Amino acid sequence: MRLFVVRHADAEASSRGGDTERPLSATGTAEAETLASAATLLRLSLSSIFVSPLLRARQTAEIVGKKFPSVPLQVLEVLKPSSDPKALYKELQALPRDARVLIVSHEPYVSNCIASLISAEGTPGVNMKKASLACLEVGSPVQRGSGILLWLLTNEQLKLLKS
Repeated sequence: MRLFVVRHADAEASSRGGDTERPLSATGTAEAETLASAATLLRLSLSSIFVSPLLRARQTAEIVGKKFPSVPLQVLEVLKPSSDPKALYKELQALPRDARVLIVSHEPYVSNCIASLISAEGTPGVNMKKASLACLEVGSPVQRGSGILLWLLTNEQLKLLKS
């Protein structure tokens, strides 16, 4: 299984609806558009898009998802910032082995998820910046230590792809 993991783009500092309803900032919208362009340039192929229910993650996923109009976008509660990655593993386990899934979530969730997938013991230092994109190959069953980090690109690096 191939996982593409994204930390949502930059969001407004506050919202009347609280943290769960913070929208993307103008910078964040541009970052998400860079992610979308990079997905095309990298020739990503997706079978599913899984996204956190928080607004900034949904907006990031929707912008990227426009490049993949036939790919279903599914909101998952297990992708909230403080969730345990093990709950996601159960969702992924139900997918075919050749699935290619884009996951859009938050810190510390995305870093914890990547660290858990690539290390059977200990916790490697992974720190995803906003609007970054990582690629992992994950074995079956999906569990701690079953993955290999193939690459991780910051938004600044993704911008260079367009040059």
